[in-house]
Amino acid sequence: MAAKKRRKPKAERKEQVLRIRLTKEHKARLETAAKRVGTPVSTWLLAVGLREADEANQ
Repeated sequence: MAAKKRRKPKAERKEQVLRIRLTKEHKARLETAAKRVGTPVSTWLLAVGLREADEANQ
């Protein structure tokens, strides 16, 4: 019998989705930057976006 996969606690779940429109060139630039640090684009964008938001909100 396969082990049941545990869900993260509700406070840790990422359930919201943000869609953006961008050009092929913009997408390629973002993919290159994320690849450089070894993370998926969504993870990289979230980190950069949150860092910028924190700085803007100070």
